[in-house]
Amino acid sequence: MTVDLNIEYYKNSSTFGQSHRSQPVPKMFPRVITICLLGALTEQVFGASDKVICYYASWAVTRPGNGKFVPEDINPNLCTHINYAFAGLNSNGTLQILDEENDVNQGGFKRVSALKEANPNLKVLLSVGGATASTDAFTSIGSDPEKQQVLAQNAIDFFETYNFDGLDVDWEYPYGKETFNALLSGLKSAFEPGGYLLTVAVNSIPGEVGGYDIPTMSSVLDIINVMTYDFHAQYTGQTFENSPLYGGVNESDWQHENRNCDAAIRYWIDGGADPQKVTIGIAFYGHGYTLQDASKHGLGDTAVAPNDPGPYTDNLGSLGYNEICELHTDGTVVFLDDMKVPYLYDDTFWIGYDNEASAAAKVQYAKEKNLAGVFIWSIETDDMHGFCGEENGLLKAINNEMKK
Repeated sequence: MTVDLNIEYYKNSSTFGQSHRSQPVPKMFPRVITICLLGALTEQVFGASDKVICYYASWAVTRPGNGKFVPEDINPNLCTHINYAFAGLNSNGTLQILDEENDVNQGGFKRVSALKEANPNLKVLLSVGGATASTDAFTSIGSDPEKQQVLAQNAIDFFETYNFDGLDVDWEYPYGKETFNALLSGLKSAFEPGGYLLTVAVNSIPGEVGGYDIPTMSSVLDIINVMTYDFHAQYTGQTFENSPLYGGVNESDWQHENRNCDAAIRYWIDGGADPQKVTIGIAFYGHGYTLQDASKHGLGDTAVAPNDPGPYTDNLGSLGYNEICELHTDGTVVFLDDMKVPYLYDDTFWIGYDNEASAAAKVQYAKEKNLAGVFIWSIETDDMHGFCGEENGLLKAINNEMKK
């Protein structure tokens, strides 16, 4: 789904037995500076935006210390949908369980679907694919009607076994429109009699790939999750925001039209997507950098390397929100009023990310554009245990803004 995917690593990581609150609770998140630039002003016309789709990175059960997150840590009343990430695909059309120990033997699938007992309106979907998945199986299945039938029946059997409500297809990225259309249409036809949901996660810059027939996808799918993050790589030599809502006043015209959430959502809607099937993605992580000079810490200043991996997610160049707020309590947060996102600097550490204010701004945007709602990648990197603020602070900010 994003840079935070390393399934094999997490499958083989040791699980630490310490309590979630075994470490001292750090002080509250650092002081905030607001930079008021020429912001994008929009009229507020609220629509029927009500979906909060929570991707759950299931390998978080093996993360150490405060980063460990198990199905029972999910608050089922803060999500309308939970997308269980990830399952794989075999080239013959069958589903591939990537972590049988956690997903099956330890009951991961059933423990997540059991959350529907606390919230009967909750929908639980199985997400297949992800950023590290091979596209070969997707292509093979999409090109063969018999394999499509195998996948559809395999998925339905899975839904019945584990009390799931549908399938989320995260193919990064489809090579041809016809192949993807065939895969989605075949699944939808099989799912409709049982009322099962079919959703996708799609590229935020669809002009850069050739596999999306937007009008057909909109007619077939229940939800289109637009991955509005990872707009800039961490190896560019300067600092960038991970998921700006709008373009910045100092950016080029091309960046304004391609490298922000608004540009991506407009592309999908202008291309033929029903707004009420589109969700905007909110990243519960950021892209981090090592500054060349600690005194030059603005957006676009020189960076010499990505940040070091965090103790929980262990990914070069990114940190989960929980890692940001726990490890950098003495940092300074700057909110960019034009882009509607913050960044934080702490000596030579710099990161562009989402906080409560920017998450709320994206909910406001979803309501203004009459979108279906928002989705989150991914909920286990929220401040889920309240170590540096309110428990599930980002997710609660989203829900509070959704209810206004």
